[in-house]
Amino acid sequence: MSGAAVQAGSGVAPVEAPALGETLAVLLARDLADGEKAIIGTNSDIQLAACNLARLMQAPRLWWVSGPGGMVNPTRDHLLSTADFENIESAEAWMDLPDMIDFIDWQIHFFDFAILSALQVDRHGNINTVLVGEPAKPRVRGPGTVGISALCGLARRFYVVLTRHDRSAFRPRVDFICGAGHLEGGDSRLQAGLPPGGPKLVLSPLGVFDFEPRSKAMRVRSLSPGVTLEQVRDATAFDLLVEGTPPVSAQPTPHELALLRGHVDVRRTLARKFP
Repeated sequence: MSGAAVQAGSGVAPVEAPALGETLAVLLARDLADGEKAIIGTNSDIQLAACNLARLMQAPRLWWVSGPGGMVNPTRDHLLSTADFENIESAEAWMDLPDMIDFIDWQIHFFDFAILSALQVDRHGNINTVLVGEPAKPRVRGPGTVGISALCGLARRFYVVLTRHDRSAFRPRVDFICGAGHLEGGDSRLQAGLPPGGPKLVLSPLGVFDFEPRSKAMRVRSLSPGVTLEQVRDATAFDLLVEGTPPVSAQPTPHELALLRGHVDVRRTLARKFP
C-alpha cells in the first residue's frame, strides 16, 4: 500500500499504487448496496470516500447523511468534513437536529449501516472510543460516545475501520464498551435485548476480518498483500479464528482508483493522511 507506481496492464500508463486510505475506502465501498441508508460522522475521510465511491459504482441510490450537520448526499469531487457548512449548497436535503436525534436514538434499523473508527476493538466486535486504561485515571481519552452507542445498537450492521493494527488496538476485551458489537459472543447481543445487527467487517492495514456466525468471534477473512498470518497473530492480543488459507484482499482496480481520484478525492486527501 505504498505510493510506488505499478503497471495497470499491457499498453497502459503506470498507475500509482493505492495508499492505505484509498485501499480501505475501496474495500468498504464494494460492500455497500444500492438504496441503503447510512450515517457518517465528523472525522470520516475514509467513510465518506467509501460511500461516494459506491454511489459511482454499484449503489447510485445509496443515501447517506452527515451526523453532525444533517446534510444528505452532498456532492463534491473532494473530501470535506461532514460538519462543514459548504456541504449545504450541494446537498439533496437538510435534516434538522430533532429529526436526526429521532433517527439515531430511537429508530430500530432506520440506518442500514454506520462506519466507525475506534481506539480499541475486541474479539466480538465491541468498540471503544472513550478511554484507554482505568476509568478513574485513563492513559488516553478519546472523543467519547457521541451517537456511537445508539448506532451500534440500532443500525442493521456496522463496520469498523482502523488505520493501525497492533495489540493495543485489537484487545481481548475493550477497556470501555461504548459501541456494542456481539458482546460476549454467541446470542449474548440478543439476550441483552438489542436488536439483530452488530459488526459485519473490521478493516485494518493487515487485512479484513469478519465474525464466525455461531460464536461471533473475529475471523480472518483476507490478508493484505505481503502480510502473513504470523504477523497478524503477533499484532493481535487475542486468538483470531482462521479457516483454511485466507486469500489476499482484492486490491483496488485501475477503474476504481480512477473514479476515486478523479471524482471523489481529487485533492488526494486519503493518500496524504493515510499513506
